[in-house]
Amino acid sequence: MSVPVPSSLYTAQDLLGGFNPWDPMGFTLSRDFAIYREFATNGGPLPASLAVRAAQAEHDAAIADALRIFLKTVQRPLVGIMGGHSLPRDHLAYKAIAYLARDLAREHFLLVTGGGPGVMEAAHLGVAFSSFDSVGPLDEAIGLISAVPKAPILDELFTDTWTVKDEKLGAIDDARKWLKTALEVRAKAPEILPVSLAIPTWLYGAEPTMPFATHYAKYFQNSLREEALVNNSRAGIVYGRGGGGTMREIYQDVERNYYAKTLDEITPMIFFDAGKFWETDPVMGETRAMTSSINVEPTIRPILTLGLVSEKRPKPAVEACLDEKLLFTTDHTSIIKALRGHQKKSQQNLTFALAAEPLKIGTLRMNRR
Repeated sequence: MSVPVPSSLYTAQDLLGGFNPWDPMGFTLSRDFAIYREFATNGGPLPASLAVRAAQAEHDAAIADALRIFLKTVQRPLVGIMGGHSLPRDHLAYKAIAYLARDLAREHFLLVTGGGPGVMEAAHLGVAFSSFDSVGPLDEAIGLISAVPKAPILDELFTDTWTVKDEKLGAIDDARKWLKTALEVRAKAPEILPVSLAIPTWLYGAEPTMPFATHYAKYFQNSLREEALVNNSRAGIVYGRGGGGTMREIYQDVERNYYAKTLDEITPMIFFDAGKFWETDPVMGETRAMTSSINVEPTIRPILTLGLVSEKRPKPAVEACLDEKLLFTTDHTSIIKALRGHQKKSQQNLTFALAAEPLKIGTLRMNRR
């Protein structure tokens, strides 16, 4: 495998180098896409040989160490913003995420996402324009980027000889337009962007890489990437609307909190959507959903209560803790308060992690009872 072992986290320029915004095939010319094609050729998540598996493992280990060094250097409370890749740029929920991210960045939280389109891009866009005193530049950016609202679907992209299928050429050109628009908006942000972190994976390498983060910890193995994404979001996680991947992250977060040894270890879980996406059952037709929503609200609190209530943690104390840390809200003040309330413990756990003392982190070693 020809991918060199990185000595630091990637930048957008590292990944998008080679992209040609004027060539219909320009999306496929980037370094990022070349690595993805090789990853797919070599078996994707099931490496075709021990040599490929070893090369990927060496790369991912180097990225993990670069991420450790980055977090040790920055030393800011890390807040995850999770959500789906399919949220259009012209949707009100996209704008709401961007606004929230702007406010969190101005409160000196470091934001991390999975690095893809949709909710993830909206979060980094909000950070990118957070240094302006007015929201005007962010509003302008959202208006410009909404001209190409949806990232194309690039599933089943290759032929048996790993060339792009003829029927996918239009989607490849759509990806070029999507990325070209993002880069044009990026040019209107400050030359030196406020810091934000993306943790993507080449498992989803067909998705265009958004250019608004300053640092990218890109992994081959999605399982390692998910662990890095959820476990490092120690100050709390905000969930915008999403699908199956976001659900996995939600319940991975639930597991982490379920096994918390003390109530101050519980990481805030914030479900953020004005349309009550996470609190409403979908309306289903015979062949498709008539409305899009996933109702997790009835399940999460009972699961956490089951795991947390004990002789040392009576039910009233657990319920009071969850009132503070399990939120279904769009109120920025309440969200910032919940994240601030966990900041001291999150930074303490970050210190333990960076000092290679994981057993001192109460939610890292799960108690399998």
